[in-house]
Amino acid sequence: MSNQEPQERTDPVEELDKLMTDESAEPGMSYTIEYDDTDRADAGADDTAAADPEAIAAAADDAGTGDEEAEAVANTAAAALDETLHAGAGTTSADKPDDADGTDDVDDVDDSVFRAYPMFSMRGVTVADAKTGEHIWNDLSMRCEAGTSYGVLVDAHNTRQHDTLVALMASFAHPAEGSVMTKATPLHDLTPLELRGHRIGVLLQQFALRGDLSAAANLEYAMDASNRNYLKPIAVLAQELLTRVGFAPRGDDNATQAERSRALVRTLGAVDRARVMVARAIATDPDIVLADEPTATLDETDAATILDLLRAQVHGESKQRTVIVVTTDPHVAGAMDETIDLTH
Repeated sequence: MSNQEPQERTDPVEELDKLMTDESAEPGMSYTIEYDDTDRADAGADDTAAADPEAIAAAADDAGTGDEEAEAVANTAAAALDETLHAGAGTTSADKPDDADGTDDVDDVDDSVFRAYPMFSMRGVTVADAKTGEHIWNDLSMRCEAGTSYGVLVDAHNTRQHDTLVALMASFAHPAEGSVMTKATPLHDLTPLELRGHRIGVLLQQFALRGDLSAAANLEYAMDASNRNYLKPIAVLAQELLTRVGFAPRGDDNATQAERSRALVRTLGAVDRARVMVARAIATDPDIVLADEPTATLDETDAATILDLLRAQVHGESKQRTVIVVTTDPHVAGAMDETIDLTH
């Protein structure tokens, strides 16, 4: 947590927009976020300072200056991003007052539906632009069950809505009204480490992989950062995961698999990077896998391969997961078990 004097807080969604649309970032050079295992309940408001957006951009632009320096830059940018987004995030609103016209009865019915506690849900989520007050999302609700994959279709011409939705679902930002939950727990009640180190595996087009690390090292980095206990050495688990997603095929001998897994991510083709991204997202055995446009850089054949791979992740070794793919492509959304159309 920053010890700087409190500064004027910036809109977290704006900061995420800048980072997710930064054209200066080197293709394939993305970074894993490493989180501090600090209880939110111990975090005082007076101790929280908004990170400098220029520092975040500078850290991202300086990537690729050497292995050790790149790792330091990546950690700085990731930590600054997380601090900025959580410092500026809103809180869930209180329940709306009862209306005399029977609205309270309708709310009771809605409450009974959500008592089943799906693996992931959004209820009455409203987010407005901090500067203009214009609604980006208004009264948005959805529910996603375990053991099912979902294609969430968004408007291709409204990147603001798209980026904001991903930020909300990954808990990079929180709604001004409504709730975003996993089972019975609001996402904003979970620490970043617990959420993105345990509950949700995220595949973003940027900041999803360390390009200066090997495929295996990316997975080991994520598992080590999660602070979880594993039944096997993480190096062994990383190799098993890469085999499971088809990056190191089972037909290869151990030496060939190991050599392939040591290849730097920046040297890999698009479909291989996508496989590593899937493996990294499930490395901490999350309940939810959230993917943002996972096939954007792939041809039709490779896209079908990765979508099949994502859909297969609903069946984990120890649990049934929820897989959510956010996309502007109706064909990608339709490849999942169910489609949630948010374009209307």
